[in-house]
Amino acid sequence: MAIDDILNEGRRSFRTRWLGYDRDQVDEAYARLEHLLGSACADRDAALTTAEDLSRHLEEARTELTEYRKIHAGYSNENAVSGCIRYLLHVARQKAEQIEAGARTREENAARLLDEAEQESQRRLAEANRRAREIVGEALEQSRLMLADLAERQRLLDHWYDEVATTPNLPLPRHGEPVLAVVERTDVPSVTR
Repeated sequence: MAIDDILNEGRRSFRTRWLGYDRDQVDEAYARLEHLLGSACADRDAALTTAEDLSRHLEEARTELTEYRKIHAGYSNENAVSGCIRYLLHVARQKAEQIEAGARTREENAARLLDEAEQESQRRLAEANRRAREIVGEALEQSRLMLADLAERQRLLDHWYDEVATTPNLPLPRHGEPVLAVVERTDVPSVTR
């Protein structure tokens, strides 16, 4: 799953549970983001390794070309072997230049891809952090509202018990109905903030 898919999934609301979002679902989305970031870092490392290999091959080609020049230096222009050697050197030089140009291009491409991957991973990580902060903030706000609602319900229940306890002439139950006992307030759990 791509990072965009995970971020889009995160933009949809997570399932809510008692006192907040479904922690397993949020943890799963975060784990997927970490996995994708790890993959991007592995791709960056592979690009760096390839660039290093290409640089090493380029240096080997340069060394080989220098050796050709040293070996065949000093032959006269009239010598047929000298002409053949100059031709071979020319071909080797062209090949070395091609290898060097290709290596330089691949190195530039690898560096560009590495920069792009690094910038993209930083952008996505910042987006994931921002979204995680939003989710935590929303969950805290919902928890606060739920606690306020519970406190209001406790206040109403306490008020009702006070009324029942202070009402002197409650009617007696009809014949065959169960008798309701007045419950003392110590039996009622209270909600604290």
